[in-house]
Amino acid sequence: MATSLDAFAYPAVSRPRSAFQHLVWKDFRMLQPLLLAGVIGTAALFFLAVLRAAIDPASDPSLTTLSVLWVLLPNLVALGIPPISLGTENEERTLDWLRTLPVTWSQVLLSKLLVGFAAWVLAVLTASACFVLSWLVLRGGWDWSAIGRISGSESIVELMIYGVGLLICGWIAALIVRNPVGSVMLVIPLIVGLTLLWNYTVAGLAGTHVYNGVTFVEATSEQRVVMFGSAVAYLTALGAVMSGLAQHRLAGASDHRWQVPAAAPASAWQPTVVQVAWHAKPRRFRALLWQQVRQTRFIIGAAILFASVTVIVTWVDGFLEVQGPLVALGWPAAHLMLGVATFHGDRRGMRQGFFADRGWSPNLIWLTRLIPTALASSFLMVLFPFSAGLDWYIGRPFGTVNLWQAFAFSVVVQTLLFLIGVLTGQWGRRPSLAFFGAPVVALLWMLPAFGLLAFFGGYTSLLWLAAGVLLFATRRLTPFVMEGVSSAAVWGRGLAYCLLALGAMCMCLFMHRWWTTPPEMPAWRKEMLAVVQDPVTSKVLESTVGVMPGTRNIDLNADVYSLDWFDEGNEDMKKVLLISEFPNIGSAEAAGMRFTVRLNPSINWSGSARVEAIYGNQPERFRDRALALEKELGPVKMMGESVSQSELYSLCVSTPISMKSGTRTFRSDGSYFNAGQYHPFDWRPLRRKALEVAAKWSTLSREQAPKFGALGELLENAEANEWIVIAGLRQIAYDQNLFSGMAPPQSEEDQLDREAFVRVVDQLCTKELRRESRQRCLVAEWQRFRTGEWSGWFDEEWGNEKSFLDAPLSDPLYRLGMEQKRFERLLDLAVRNTLDQLEDGLPKWDDPALTEQRLLWGDLLKDRRNGENSLGHQEVASPPRAPVFYREQELLIDELRQMADRLREPPEMIEAT
Repeated sequence: MATSLDAFAYPAVSRPRSAFQHLVWKDFRMLQPLLLAGVIGTAALFFLAVLRAAIDPASDPSLTTLSVLWVLLPNLVALGIPPISLGTENEERTLDWLRTLPVTWSQVLLSKLLVGFAAWVLAVLTASACFVLSWLVLRGGWDWSAIGRISGSESIVELMIYGVGLLICGWIAALIVRNPVGSVMLVIPLIVGLTLLWNYTVAGLAGTHVYNGVTFVEATSEQRVVMFGSAVAYLTALGAVMSGLAQHRLAGASDHRWQVPAAAPASAWQPTVVQVAWHAKPRRFRALLWQQVRQTRFIIGAAILFASVTVIVTWVDGFLEVQGPLVALGWPAAHLMLGVATFHGDRRGMRQGFFADRGWSPNLIWLTRLIPTALASSFLMVLFPFSAGLDWYIGRPFGTVNLWQAFAFSVVVQTLLFLIGVLTGQWGRRPSLAFFGAPVVALLWMLPAFGLLAFFGGYTSLLWLAAGVLLFATRRLTPFVMEGVSSAAVWGRGLAYCLLALGAMCMCLFMHRWWTTPPEMPAWRKEMLAVVQDPVTSKVLESTVGVMPGTRNIDLNADVYSLDWFDEGNEDMKKVLLISEFPNIGSAEAAGMRFTVRLNPSINWSGSARVEAIYGNQPERFRDRALALEKELGPVKMMGESVSQSELYSLCVSTPISMKSGTRTFRSDGSYFNAGQYHPFDWRPLRRKALEVAAKWSTLSREQAPKFGALGELLENAEANEWIVIAGLRQIAYDQNLFSGMAPPQSEEDQLDREAFVRVVDQLCTKELRRESRQRCLVAEWQRFRTGEWSGWFDEEWGNEKSFLDAPLSDPLYRLGMEQKRFERLLDLAVRNTLDQLEDGLPKWDDPALTEQRLLWGDLLKDRRNGENSLGHQEVASPPRAPVFYREQELLIDELRQMADRLREPPEMIEAT
């Protein structure tokens, strides 16, 4: 009959375990927190990446992103295994106890190596499983060709060898330096030096360039043998060094001599006294601050040294290929280590109990612990632009629009990294584990936070609110650190504060979106819906001239500035603005001009090989383009059958400018030529015909667009070609001295240019037709949007039934009913304001009302995914890609009409004038 004593008797009669098995079990329990954090953190990061992609397909993580997680997380575990395993023995003073057991130093080392290698293999398998599952969920199937393009199955061997080398370097550093933090700082130069030595070895033995060394995939069979043999030799040599250090460290009577080198005989030992006050007892603040500087000086010095070396390397050699990865990995790691080090010195050996026993204020402890590391972190923030080559593009996906906003974005991101490090350093039972848990916590927090900011855009200032919450959290957890609490009362509160920071960002963001949504305008909507548009009959369709789809292969941004705005003291600014339009302009011509036109084209060269025909010196190509332009001027049923819009821009604007300035002109294949050297023919006949074609397309589109209410056709064809005509005619006016009082040139080509100038000006539509076409097309486009329904299909294949110009309504952002309502009301406001401007008179280019209108249209039409047929990330909408209209456009056309009237006068009258 079994009794309760059997449970106690069973271990005694069971097979006893060996001392080595107990060592393995002890080392496993020592690494258990790191393993749990690594497995949970890896799974959570891949899960968040997949979840973010499910919510927002625009942020679908690429294969590169998943590969980075797959490589980074196991290596982070490998970096933490030796300091945690051996460093914990140092901190708890158990190495002397191990010497009393019936085990050899080799068994102690073998136990740690086996457990550490098994933990690293488990991290690799976990990351690999998460990588495969994430890829299957995101792509729906496995694609070996896609995987091979990044690494290939044989390159995995290289990554595994690198991981083993990182482990061995970690053991070497942990055997040399007793402090876990110091060993981590030492392993970085060791692995970097080993990597450089490996590259030079491969370059010498395998015959490749050191910076472009071959991989196992690219190497020949002989090179693979050489590389594999070199790897075995390197690992063997590292293993021998590690074995010698372990014997020297683990064998012997005591480990005391590794703590502080004895400078004098033991009998003459005196305690070290640090004098912080010369004449009186030091104040608490000064004493605590000096104590914190003493226990964090090595980490602060290492961080400052890293930043300084990076800046010096940048100044000396510029931005190398390794500069980006070095800054992207080293800078966040420096801030995280500074943050963790804030409370690490007090938590080692339970030193924080000294403060609690004496009743010192938590605020005093928190402040004195934070000041040194925070100042060092601030120093790194100031140096960051000089080391990383700060560009506002780094924050562009999150809404930064200038350099100062990009700098503020980098500062707040670095502040968050530091605070997350401080917060993580207050958690956990083992202080050293925080150095390896902080990167995982930072990734887990920033992935949803920056996903939210990328989803909406323009809310990076909310990161300061999150930083304030995290700073408050570090203050609230300081009393628990002083009392030595390391249970869920600490890390549970820490996680809650991290979630609170995210929640505060979400709450403020949605409140701002709700608050800035305009009120509904039911009366105006009813009035606009009552506007009756003429029905499109079959007779209208038969009389319509269509447009070839490939014709509009140019996206044109047009701006016009009134030079009257610049006073006499800004003559240089006038010339700078005019140079983009007239490269060789003189002071006399600049003084007589009132406006400048700046066109910024984005040309889609695909399918536009015909543009090459206007370049080179082949007469048949020249004749080909002339015949094509003549064909477009005749009766056609489709605009753009023979020429494209990019050709018109090139002939009317860019080619004359490049001819006069002698600059390089680029072909469609990326090559270039010098316009003054390779243009023996006269391009002006082509320009005259191209201007007539552009004017014909513009007027014809204005006449037809109101019949269909095609706002897109009006903007992309009529408005864009009208801007091309304006810019081209202004260049002819400049060549003919129409801006100055000088007599026009009298050659035959100049006379033909003047005749073409008059013809093209006469082809431009009237002011009434221009206003009517804009009004009717805008109202018709708005009516189509209002009568449509939000279909619920938001993928690229089906699209959305609602549409307005190129507004990205298929974006997952518009799954939210609040965003649908916000877009509708903002669109109502933008359309109403534009219609009012058309009716009451267009504003000037510097009118504040026009600036607000451009911002409004830019907010409606911009695509956070930077689609090809949208405004991209532009904050300000520019004509003719948006329904934004200037008064200066009308003034420019009136000026051209006045010049044409002058040219109609007899030559004697022109010369007299």
